[in-house]
Amino acid sequence: MTYSRTEHIEMVNMCMIYDKQTDKVLVEDKTDVAWKFGHTFPGGHVEKGESLYDSMVREVFEETGLQVSSLESCGTVEWFSDEPAYRRIGFLYRTSHFTGKLKQSDEGKIYWLPLTDLNEDNTAESFMKMLKIFTDPQAVDATSPVMNGSLTIISKHDLEAK
Repeated sequence: MTYSRTEHIEMVNMCMIYDKQTDKVLVEDKTDVAWKFGHTFPGGHVEKGESLYDSMVREVFEETGLQVSSLESCGTVEWFSDEPAYRRIGFLYRTSHFTGKLKQSDEGKIYWLPLTDLNEDNTAESFMKMLKIFTDPQAVDATSPVMNGSLTIISKHDLEAK
């Protein structure tokens, strides 16, 4: 029996942009997605040959008009598919360093909201679990055994127990 260690991988990203002056985060209501509509953070695909950091800066600018810097890596999310062997990896970042003027994109409306206004009813599928990775230093990863499925959070404690 031959076992293949290769699979196709799609890399995506998402960034929580926090405004310290207003105590709000930038949310986007994406309209071009296959999953449940609702609030999410700006993000998109990593292009071939593009670094993770550069792709995050580019995606934020394309979707919001803001130039971000000092990105902090928060963790990852992963979805898996067996047929065909396929994995989507999401790289999550946060920053409070941004300049520019907000502009709407074709991907959805963007606006500032208090973090406390985000809930299961008004956010995209699995977003509240991803939000833990952005805001809880103990949450480092989330996975789903199926593409676009519900995520399970993995904490630093879980990793230490392995």
